[in-house]
Amino acid sequence: MLLLIGFLTNSISSYYVSRANVRETITESSLPLTSDNIYSVIQRDLLQPTFISSMMANDAFLRDWAISGEQDPDQLRRYLDEIRREYGTVTSFFVSEESRTYYYWGGILKQVDEQEPRDVWYFRVREIDEPFEINVDVDMANNDALTVFVNYRVYDYEQNFIGVTGTGLTVNRVNAMIEDYEARFNREIFFVGADGRIVLSPSNSRLAAFDNVSEIPGLAAQVGGLLATQEECKLSYQRDGKTYFLNSRWVPELHWYLMVEQSEDELLSPLRNTLTFNIFLALVITVIVSGMCISAIGLHQKRLQVRNEELSSKNVEIERQKHELELSAQELADANAALSMVNREKDDFLGIVAHDLRGPLSNIFGLADLMKDGLRGDDTQARELLSDIRKCGKQMLELIGDLLDVSSIESFHGPVELEPCPWNRLAVDVQERFQARAAAKRIELVLHLDKCAEQGILTRSKWMDICLNNLVNNAIKYAPQGSQVTIETAVTPNEEFELRVRDAGPGIPEGERELLFQKFRPLSSRPSGGEHSSGLGLYIVRKMCQRLGATVELEETKGQGCCFVIRHPRYTTTRI
Repeated sequence: MLLLIGFLTNSISSYYVSRANVRETITESSLPLTSDNIYSVIQRDLLQPTFISSMMANDAFLRDWAISGEQDPDQLRRYLDEIRREYGTVTSFFVSEESRTYYYWGGILKQVDEQEPRDVWYFRVREIDEPFEINVDVDMANNDALTVFVNYRVYDYEQNFIGVTGTGLTVNRVNAMIEDYEARFNREIFFVGADGRIVLSPSNSRLAAFDNVSEIPGLAAQVGGLLATQEECKLSYQRDGKTYFLNSRWVPELHWYLMVEQSEDELLSPLRNTLTFNIFLALVITVIVSGMCISAIGLHQKRLQVRNEELSSKNVEIERQKHELELSAQELADANAALSMVNREKDDFLGIVAHDLRGPLSNIFGLADLMKDGLRGDDTQARELLSDIRKCGKQMLELIGDLLDVSSIESFHGPVELEPCPWNRLAVDVQERFQARAAAKRIELVLHLDKCAEQGILTRSKWMDICLNNLVNNAIKYAPQGSQVTIETAVTPNEEFELRVRDAGPGIPEGERELLFQKFRPLSSRPSGGEHSSGLGLYIVRKMCQRLGATVELEETKGQGCCFVIRHPRYTTTRI
């Protein structure tokens, strides 16, 4: 009797608890979750057309075609048709600000006019501050089908507004998703405009007879509060003697309310049937459970014992693996320490060798000069050989200098001591230093100094001098004869100091830009005067800038040539 009473009490109390949980689940979890899922699908479907429209607005072909006077409309038609077919959108379009012509994937649709109600969207987008908007409207090119448009502003290269482009997709996908959710969860899902009009609902909806939410019985009294806020709203109301729960959320991309409705009776009916069935089973199960209770408890205890033994065994295995991992970690730490020591020895050796090579090279230069002075005036071949000796020695001396710079920066691991340095003075000094070399190739070395950069900043002057030397040396090396190399200084709005070195050389091929700033990686471009390149200059610049907290990068340029930019932060302390 105790078992039977307990069974019945549990079943009845479970029913009431389940009913309360069902009501709470509907309002707090089920309906909001359905609303969130639908909203996520809408955002996902809008993400791709937004990306496509952004790509079109920044497409050089589209902008060049509009800037050049819209010469061949068929070119644009093929472009828009290719976008539509490639990305599966229902439409693609471009409206020119210059001619007010509406181009779409099928050709020319119309001329937009401020007096035409259907063209209001264009003049609204023309005035907005945001780069794009998402708008729900009918599509004239698709039999006035209700369509979600992504309208993107297009600018020319001077940032002047030249038109609007974009894509569109119909709401059929959203409608199909709504029907699927209704079938799976037995819920009413529909969209309502800001004025309360039901703008989208499945064809088989039980609310198909109503055009406005204010016409739904029992809901009319709450419509004002429902549509007065864009926050999530939860409420319940009575219709046809049944209780309905309603969840509402604002969809800013569509400017609609998403409504999800659930009937309480449809969810409680299975609970009532379950309660009746449980009472019947109570009589049957009580007899069976009474006989099996003792044996079940004994079997359960045996299973717990087996499980405990398995867990103990696994714990031992885990401890063993942990010990092995600790041994492996120690071995890796020892190997890393050994590698670090070898690397330091390599750097020290490289620095010593490079430094000791300077003395013999200086002797070679001196001997070559003595031999040249002792030659007869008509010994041209010997003079050429001595000139080649000096040229090769000069290349080796430059390589040794680069190796010493590499060794210096790679072996420097402590804090960096900074000193005051006039920023513009760096550019002036390097111009004076390279003036003769540039003149030998008939290259004009030009300075553009920012007055704001006259002030001194805290940096390591020797390192910045080496960095600028390497950039200017490369610019002169690769610039064609008769061209111009420009050195510029500037101060950015973020109070970063800039040094720019610009040349008119062959530039860096797109496929080789990832090799920039790597050690011993000369590129395919060759110096215009047959000079030697070690592949270390840009590596040295990057490493020294990194130690100073500065950056160096290759800036995009129009046409040929390169522009390297060093940006140095303004420090307030003499040590970093």
